[in-house]
This record gives sequence, C-alpha cells and structure tokens, in this order.
Amino acid sequence: MKLQCLVFDVDGTLVDNTITIIRLFQDIVKKYLEKEMSDQDVLSLWGPPGDEIFKSVFPSDVIDPAWEEFLQSYREVHTTTGFFTKDQLSDIKNNIPYLTIFTGKSRNTMAITLEKLGIIDIFDLILTGNDVTRSKPYPDALYQIISTLHLNKSETLFIGDSHLDIIAGKAAGIKTAAALWGAVETQKLIESKPDYTFDTPQEFIDFVLSPKRSA
Repeated sequence: MKLQCLVFDVDGTLVDNTITIIRLFQDIVKKYLEKEMSDQDVLSLWGPPGDEIFKSVFPSDVIDPAWEEFLQSYREVHTTTGFFTKDQLSDIKNNIPYLTIFTGKSRNTMAITLEKLGIIDIFDLILTGNDVTRSKPYPDALYQIISTLHLNKSETLFIGDSHLDIIAGKAAGIKTAAALWGAVETQKLIESKPDYTFDTPQEFIDFVLSPKRSA
C-alpha cells in the first residue's frame, strides 16, 4: 500500500492512558454524583469530546467544577512516555508526506497530551472532537483531513484502538488499521474488520517503513 497520509487516533494508539481516563472519570462521578460507574459504563459514553460527555452526565450546576477538576487531575497524572518515541514518529514523518491526528478528545485534553509527550510539532493537521459537528464514529473529521490536504483516499490510512475508529475510517472510504497494543475492547475492534491489524507499535513501524509496502 502506497501511503500519502497516516491518521492517528490518540488514546490507546499514541499513548497508554485509556484506563487512566476511565479511572479519573469514575472518581469525578463518585465525588459529584455519589454513584459508581463501571468501566463499560464509561466506555459506552465515548465518541464525543470529554467536555460534551460531561454536559451529558453532570447537572448544569456542577459541570464546570467537575470538568476543571478532571482536567487538573489529567494533567497531574499524565505520562510523558507514549507508545512511540518522538524519534520513531520523526522517522515515520520522514517517509510519509503527512502525519495527522483525528481524536474524539477535547481540545483541552489533546493539548495536555501533546504537551506531555512533546510531539505537537510532528503532526501536519490535528482535529479533535471539538473541531467537528459529529465526532466518531462519524467520518466528518476524516473528510476534512482529506479535503484540507488534498489526499488520495486509497493512500490514506487511519490507525486506532477502537471499533469507532474503524467504523469512521470505513465510512470515509479509507484504509483502516487496528492498534491492538492499546485496545480495551479488543473483540469489538477485531469484529469491526480493519484492513490491517498490528500487535505492537514496532510491528506498525516496520510496516510503514517497509520498502515492500509501496511496491
């Protein structure tokens, strides 16, 4: 497969923080709503950006303090190590014309993640859930990336750890890849039938950098 553009998901694909986010959200729900939420309950909310999720879960009088506390905690506990080093991403960038991001994350949490990982300068275009009317599993952001960068769909690959990523990629008419290394709902991811599956980040890097890939 010839590659003109790679589109990365973030949580569970570039960084191992999915469980961290779930736990932080559960803690905030317990504090402000005095109830428990299971991991599956939290995952079922995913798709829209975090600030929109908070609006759907919390009463209007506690949305702002709950969201601000979540952001503060997220910044405090965020790892500085991703699944890929900056050098590895730079190597990929040197071989692929465009590296982009489509994440359901909010702009706030996206900024924290890129700052903590020190990789913001790697990407040519970054779209969050706040940048489109409809986030995953809708393909709106992917259409925007394709249009903005004048991409060939057949040479664009979207890699993510969720079935929502694969559904969005297929709807946009581009190739999809499953990042099994960070998946939480692995069975759903496999059942979404991605075009490629990768067990480790290194396996994905080898595929991207392989001379045979573009043969």
